[in-house]
Amino acid sequence: MSKFWRWITPVAVAGGLAAGVAATPVASASTTATSITINATSPNYPGLRPKDHGLVDGHAIVVYQTKKADRATISGKVTTTATNDTAQLLAKPFGAKAYSALGTPVALTPLDGVASYSFSVMPSLATEYKVQLAGTDSTASGVVTVYVTTGGRAGKPHTTCTRTTCTFSLRIYTRLPASAYQAEVAKHPYLYQAVGYPRLPKDYTLSKTAKASKPTKVNSGEYWQTLTFYIPLRHGSAFWDTQACVRDTESKDGLGLPGHHGCGAKHVSRSAIYLG
Repeated sequence: MSKFWRWITPVAVAGGLAAGVAATPVASASTTATSITINATSPNYPGLRPKDHGLVDGHAIVVYQTKKADRATISGKVTTTATNDTAQLLAKPFGAKAYSALGTPVALTPLDGVASYSFSVMPSLATEYKVQLAGTDSTASGVVTVYVTTGGRAGKPHTTCTRTTCTFSLRIYTRLPASAYQAEVAKHPYLYQAVGYPRLPKDYTLSKTAKASKPTKVNSGEYWQTLTFYIPLRHGSAFWDTQACVRDTESKDGLGLPGHHGCGAKHVSRSAIYLG
């Protein structure tokens, strides 16, 4: 995404003053004696519904340095009769050339020949994970990936209105890994709004008038911009909903999802929980 902000604002003006089920990806590897599955989910991602099964557009993704939302789950089952095996989580972050052990191995306790395992992970960039068994068996699982989108916060919004137009602005702060700063700060933000009188349309429309200020650096992992929207009023009132995003370039900087996810289109659904 790499930025996903949303504000819904009702306003009335008088006298010129403002009064589908996605399938969980599973990878497996097996030997004659043992089989092991692995899957990745992001159950804490904001806005997920039960039918999403912990996935965003079919992917596990976390929000960088955002409480709870920055954690994903790696889990699976091991079919084995061994009672002394352990499961070690291995990780290969974006840009790394090899896997390395992450955390402490988990002891497996089979029940009727099946043992479960689960790891909580908090990647800073897109990271591949697999699980290696040790003990009686040495089977390794397949590979799953957890992706990462930028985090951030919004300042206090400001609204000023005339009889015909409201100017709505706020400052947004974007947090991200320092390694991705240059690539992300150079991106063009796409600004959307939906305006209703009073019912809002189901889609956002790419705004022709909204603007974003030049990014200002806070530190190597944070910058801010001011977004400004101009809302046309009808009979002195309107409801509006605004949105902003930048296009993903996951293969270049390790942030966002692979592929294209709506950002930049003329219209995008207001029910979408991710744009990138």
